[in-house]
Formats: sequence, structure tokens, C-alpha cells
Amino acid sequence: MSFPKKKEINVVIFDSNFILLPYQFKIDYLSDIYLKLEGRTRFYVFKQSLDEIEAKIKRDPKTRKLKRQFKGSMSYLDKNEKIYPIYFINEVKDANETTDDFLLKWCISFKKEFKKVFLATNDAALRRRAKKSNVNLIFLRQKKYLVIE
Repeated sequence: MSFPKKKEINVVIFDSNFILLPYQFKIDYLSDIYLKLEGRTRFYVFKQSLDEIEAKIKRDPKTRKLKRQFKGSMSYLDKNEKIYPIYFINEVKDANETTDDFLLKWCISFKKEFKKVFLATNDAALRRRAKKSNVNLIFLRQKKYLVIE
């Protein structure tokens, strides 16, 4: 019995809080991750993560700062799409699941096809759940260092 060979590509899935990093902490996270991971790397941004940020903006219309960060972060992703393989996936969660459940589900499904799957998040609860599911993590420490586990 032979198992199909997993693709030698690193997959990085971004949580909504990670997308905002360039304008919150002045971090070029795409470049940092791309340089630190060995081999080819693909970045995935789900519509669900973007919708989550937009929902936060709508809930509190006075959040000009968040709106600016989101707009800047989207321009950062658009600008870097020419440099790095960034895939925008038009998928959203089911009505009965949370965004965290949705992202973990995708990480686990990608693990069947790719050798290394990383979840990029600063959410402590999501990081604990990802660790239990044997999903590799990327997170920010001390507001300036990216940690890859």
C-alpha cells in the first residue's frame, strides 16, 4: 500500500488579526515568512477573514483607525501579490461554525495535500487549538518578532 506523496510546498493561512500587522506594528510579514521558511511557500487569505474585519468595522463605525489599518493592509497584500504567491479564496464559514473552526478545518484539510501547513494568528485561544490539531503556527512576539513553530 503506497500513500500519495505530499507536495513539498509550505502553506500559510492568515487569520484576520494577522492581516492587519503591517499597519499595526510596521512589519513586512510576507517577506519575513518567505525568507524564514525553506522551500516554496504559498499564502492563503480567506474571504471569511476579510469579512470578519469588515464586520468589526461595521459594528463600531467610530473605528477610523481600524478602517485605515484594514485599507492599508489590503493595499499591502495587493502590492505584494505581484511578488509572492498569495491566493485569495472566496470561502466563508457555515452558519453553525466560528471563524476559528473554519480556519482550523482548512488547515487540517490542507495537511492532507501539503507537507507543512502554518496558521498565522495572534489569537492565543486559536493557537492552543491549532497546536492540539498538530498545525504549525506563526505568530508575533513582543510586537516585532515573528515566531514560527
